[in-house]
Parts: sequence; C-alpha cells; structure tokens
Amino acid sequence: RPGGGAPGRTPVGERAAARPLVRIAGVSKRFGALAANDRVSLDVPAGRVLGLVGENGAGKTTAMNVLAGIYLPESGRIEVDGRRLRLGEPRASVAAGIGMVHQQFKLVETLTGFENVSLAVDAGRFRQPAGPGARLRALTEELGFALDLSAPVWRTTLAERQQLEILRTLAVGARVLVLDEPSSVLSAVETAGLFAILRRVAASGRAVVLISHKLLEVLEVADDVAVMRGGRVVHRGPAAATDAAALARLAVGEREIRASSRPGGAPGAAVLRVSGLEVRDALGLPAVRKVDLAVAAGELVAVLGVAGNGQAELLDAIGGLRRPSAGRIDLPRRPDGAPDMAYIPARHLGEGLAPGLSVVDNAILGRHRDPPFGRWLRRRSLRDRARQVAGAFGVSCDPAAPVRRLSGGNLQRIVLGRELQGAPALIAASSPTRGLDVASAAQIRAALAARAAAGAAVLMSSEEIEETLAVANRALVMHRGAIAGEIAAADADLGALARLMTTGSG
Repeated sequence: RPGGGAPGRTPVGERAAARPLVRIAGVSKRFGALAANDRVSLDVPAGRVLGLVGENGAGKTTAMNVLAGIYLPESGRIEVDGRRLRLGEPRASVAAGIGMVHQQFKLVETLTGFENVSLAVDAGRFRQPAGPGARLRALTEELGFALDLSAPVWRTTLAERQQLEILRTLAVGARVLVLDEPSSVLSAVETAGLFAILRRVAASGRAVVLISHKLLEVLEVADDVAVMRGGRVVHRGPAAATDAAALARLAVGEREIRASSRPGGAPGAAVLRVSGLEVRDALGLPAVRKVDLAVAAGELVAVLGVAGNGQAELLDAIGGLRRPSAGRIDLPRRPDGAPDMAYIPARHLGEGLAPGLSVVDNAILGRHRDPPFGRWLRRRSLRDRARQVAGAFGVSCDPAAPVRRLSGGNLQRIVLGRELQGAPALIAASSPTRGLDVASAAQIRAALAARAAAGAAVLMSSEEIEETLAVANRALVMHRGAIAGEIAAADADLGALARLMTTGSG
C-alpha cells in the first residue's frame, strides 16, 4: 500500500500521541479447561479503526465479548476513558459507550427497522418524542445510510440489516463500535460501502474495532492492527507498517498451512442429478431458475457466484432445507431409503447446530439412529462421538458446554466433523469456508477434496474464484439464479470467470 493506507486516515505521527479510549489489561477468560483469553492487553484509541485479526478460535470475539459485558473474565481489568468498567455486566458496558455488532444479527425480523431501534433506545415503546426521532434522522445522515426504517427487517438485504445493527448500536450512544466479521456476508461492493461507513464513524471521534480474518480487507480500512494467537495478543502496530503475509505468519505461528489440491482420476457414475430446478427465496421471489446439473462420484464441483445469485437457495434445496417450486432432485439412497448424503448449511447456528444444546448433543443431531447408537443412547458412546467430531478438525472445547459459546470457525468445524462421519455418497456444502481464516479454510477445502478423491460426490458453493480453482474439477457459475456457464477448473481463466460472475456472459 504505497503512501501508508486509505485516504482520510490520521497520520502515523498523530496516531502515536492519541490517548486510548479503552484500555484492556491482563484479561483472562476460560471455558472449562480451554483458555480462550490469556492475559490479553489491548488499547483502543478514539478516532481510529483497529483491526483485530487471527485464526478462528484465537480469542478475538471472546475478548470483545468481555468488553461488551457478555462474559465475566477470571482476571484483568478494563478502563473506558480512564474509568474502571464493571465486568460481566452488559448494562454497564452499554452505559460506558461500548456497542457490539455480532456476526449473527440480533434483529427481530418481524418488526420494522424503526421498531428494532426503538427496542434499544426507547424500551420498545415504539413511540418516540420528536427529540430522539430527529436525533435518529441526524445519525442516518451522518453515516450516509439510505435505510427504509418503516420496512420489516425480513424484507431487507443483509447489507441493510448490518447498517441497521450499526445504526441501532450508535443510537444507544456507543462511542466504541465493535464489529465481528462484518464482511463475511457481504459482496465486494457492499464491503466497500461498509468500510466507508467505518471511516466516517472513526472520523466522528468514536473508536472502531473490526474483528476479521480477511487480512487484505483489514489493511484497506484499519489504522492499526492487533494479532491474536492462542488467546494472546502477539502483535500490535500501525497498519501501514505491515502487510498481509506478515500478519498471516503472526496469526498462524510456525504451523504449516496445508495446501489444497483438486481430486484426480476419472469421475465415476453420476451420484446427484438436478433437472429443471426452480426455487424461491424467503420473500417468495424466484432465486433458482431452471437449473440442470450433475455431480459424479470422485469429483468436486463448485457452484461459483457473487452473493445473492441463487447459490444458497440451490444448495438448501439439495440439502432438504428449502422446498423447490419446480423440477427434480435425484439423490443417492441408503438401503433404508434415506438420502445417503451430508449437508453443511451456510448458517451454522439454527440450521446446522442447536445453540442451546451441548457439543455432545449437537455431535449426534441427525445421526442418533446410526451405529453405534440406534435404540439406546449411552453416555460413553455420546462422549466418544463428541470427541471424534470435535477432534476431526482440531476443535478444543468443553463437550458439556452450549455450542453457542464456540467461535464461528469452530461452529463450522463441529458441523463438518459431524456431517463427514462415515462415508456419505454425496456431500453438499454451502459456502463452507465463509468467515474462516486462511489456515482453517485450507483445512476444510483439503477435507472436501480428500472425500472426493476417496469416491464421494462433492458439491460446494463459493464466492471465491481462487478457492474454487484450488479444489474443484469443474466450476458452475451462477448469475441471477441460472447457470451462466461451466468451466473446467484446470483450464479456467480468471478474467472469464469474473465476467461470468458479474455479467452472466464470458
């Protein structure tokens, strides 16, 4: 980045002299035997964007949940504007000006945007006096939002929901805005819009903490970067003084990142066939339009496209979470007639996992009738399965704890570990590496490629061109709900793929 970063940032010399708005000192937090945070110390200055990066499970979200009062740490202290914060009390954090936008949105989808804001600032009475109404209008103008606050949330896009979360958080009076993996659900254009908002928030004198694993994006918007590894802060410095390669080395340490490779050999017979498939989205609008595809044993096929072009609805229909409006899906069957497949949904909590249940319970969801279970569920067998599921992708956790306590990356690993138990003939994975760090994404891609190499048919959706080319035998490009083209990954041209994704033609 020539010139030291994005336009409008505070010069490095001025940054060094700024007083921290938040000071986190020696914070440690454990979940059973797992040390999620180990003596974390971090300053958050006003008027700047701090990028907090690291692998999934490094402790980034836990540290910010401690700041937000959601978790009570075993040790350490936090000061806001020089005043000591009462820990483990969300109301105290809100009163001190701490606001957090979580990776899983906390909006009531049946209510309007205005009603959702009112739940936070007016105790849900929905009838605000002229003062708060004018203040809310001034805040939307300051941030550059173009939101229809009279529309119910379920009718809005993901980008609009995120803006509403930010608006609601700042309307309460937040001076420190924490965002957890905010770009994981956004397109490139929407991400650019979000970063423009974050710069305006920081320029207003507030502090912004951006939790992310996307190093290039962090360097694009952040003034400073902190790296966490194994529950500790291992680096903090100006964004202009580092690069993505150096941050990746700091995040991963000495551990080698396993490279992915596409399955070799000739594919076998077709395992999955989709004919004339049509699917509608949550609003009842056409999302998938007359899609035909087939996936053979021993190959990995990627459905590639910009977010919102029907990939999620297509995979959900194949996985049984969404009913098609027309067409046919032919799945492999087991001797008992059940589908011989595994499905990894894009939404972990609520679809792939039950948030309030333990890791032990989630490890057997949908598998409780399979050997060694059947009629009786024995505690030892359940614990053994939980260890197998968690260990398959290196998740360290308390098996008896609610699964909602895990990081986003570990949630994905638990779903994958459960669904890949046994040898399903078909594996369908909807954006399986979305929101994951480099090492975790490489691990999951390698696992899917290995299953295809072992003879399974694998279908995955993705928004990343290079990720697709690394593991897929073929890429099916979706544009506006239809298959715009099919390209052999070995012969793919990046420019042609990008044009198919954005325009529907090569």
